[in-house]
Amino acid sequence: MKITILDICFEYNGIMQTVNPVIIQDEVNMILIDTGYPNQIKLFERSAKQSGVDLDRLTHIIITHHDFDHVGSLAEFKRRCPDVKILASEIEKRHIEGDRKSLRLTQAEDIYLSLPDDEKENALTFHKILENIEKVKVDEIIDNHQILPIGKGIEVIFTPGHTEGHISLYIKEDKTLISGDALVLDKQQLEIPYPQFAYNYTTAKESVMNLFNYNIEQIICYHGGLFKGNWKEALKLDN
Repeated sequence: MKITILDICFEYNGIMQTVNPVIIQDEVNMILIDTGYPNQIKLFERSAKQSGVDLDRLTHIIITHHDFDHVGSLAEFKRRCPDVKILASEIEKRHIEGDRKSLRLTQAEDIYLSLPDDEKENALTFHKILENIEKVKVDEIIDNHQILPIGKGIEVIFTPGHTEGHISLYIKEDKTLISGDALVLDKQQLEIPYPQFAYNYTTAKESVMNLFNYNIEQIICYHGGLFKGNWKEALKLDN
């Protein structure tokens, strides 16, 4: 089984950023984990080509959660590869398909009236971005501890907290965790992202503590990339 970490580099709000989706492939399947911001499929194609990956072989897309920087280009991928199968947890499926409003949109609307007047115009622009995320049909619901038949198996781990239905993925043969946004890497320190926006920060911490039960030697964070070594020592959790 081959694991490829993509570097999707772009400017957002005047700041250069990078996200790190992952491609996993064996002799039969090629799976993309998360799809970046809207309108980034060309960046994916460029990064994949630089890594020697042919996206025409793509068979599945797994969405860790419905944040717009993870599902933004999902509909574009579905149009590019109409036979690709899309997988997500049952809770996140409802958001991806549009049966539930985006958590981030709900949060943004809830704080709108409390914002200073000079921030409200930008806030409304952000609302529009969230409202305009294209809805996509999810082909398969994946369950906690389900073993996906890729390589020697990939375990789905429910890691709620950042969102209600967030998942991570564990590749036992490589002792690798693909964390989604359960953890981010900042200057070689692992932490839970944006606790003020978490669906439930206490639950997010409990999800991370549950990962202590796994033999993990490297973590691929969507924000921050690859961490190798003693991840528990590098972990920062607020009390």
